[in-house]
Amino acid sequence: MFRKYMHIERLGNEAVEGILIGTCWIFPKIDGTNGTVWFEDGQIKAGSRNRELTLDNDNAGFCNWIIKQQNIRDFLLDHPTLRLYGEWLVPHTLKTYRKDAWNKYYVFDVYDDQTGRYLEYPTYNRLLESYGIDYIIPLAKIINPSTEQLINLMNNNT
Repeated sequence: MFRKYMHIERLGNEAVEGILIGTCWIFPKIDGTNGTVWFEDGQIKAGSRNRELTLDNDNAGFCNWIIKQQNIRDFLLDHPTLRLYGEWLVPHTLKTYRKDAWNKYYVFDVYDDQTGRYLEYPTYNRLLESYGIDYIIPLAKIINPSTEQLINLMNNNT
């Protein structure tokens, strides 16, 4: 079943109060189109930010591409309760990425339908690496980051 990715709030919004307490993994934002992949009824399924995709009703070719990726198929067959959330990098607002970065899927989160929880980065990155699945690498791991630290990371992110 399609499951929309959670809405991301800006810092300072009441909904994310306390988010900077403890260990924080800071990731860059990639500007493509949102894509989700999961296993259901013996098939690889794909979705965009708001809907399930089909070959006839695709989103920038994501569904057509994803169902041909054997490494992702193998991952989901071995871990059928996990759901990948990522960015399908196709020209969007920013068009300055390196040519070899386009038309690839970069995972930014992994959700376990069985537990109802997101996996932590140190857990999912090892899993994804073992299947050769691209994922977004964090800019930093910071304990109790300050706003200044976050702004500095943002300003130096290329």
